[in-house]
Amino acid sequence: MNESMDDAGCCLLSVAWNVAPLAEGSPGSRRGDLRRTVVAACRTAGHGARDWAARHGTGTEAQYRPFLQLADVAYEIATLLLLVEDFLVPDLEREHRRWAEIEELTTRLTELAGWTAAFLSSEAPLRLSGRA
Repeated sequence: MNESMDDAGCCLLSVAWNVAPLAEGSPGSRRGDLRRTVVAACRTAGHGARDWAARHGTGTEAQYRPFLQLADVAYEIATLLLLVEDFLVPDLEREHRRWAEIEELTTRLTELAGWTAAFLSSEAPLRLSGRA
């Protein structure tokens, strides 16, 4: 179970590590750009969380939960990106639905990345909006 800021940092770095080989792609492609964004957000927050844990300890659930949420959203985006690239039977409607979900998750990723960056820069417990 992930119950510390260090655990959250490790989760984020694991997601970054697993997405990184896929991040290469044709320059300017939305898929490649999103993968690179996911990798950068996870690496930055992951290293930041581990550094924070080294200085402050395990942290509280309210502190490390947004980092775990960031890892979860990043992983979900990476998974959906695989699904829109690889299919046995092309289905434009299904691809549009998946892209809509990816774009919605990308908004959440941006929100969580901003929250984690603000937390790490202030080192004060911040409140996240009621979204889970």
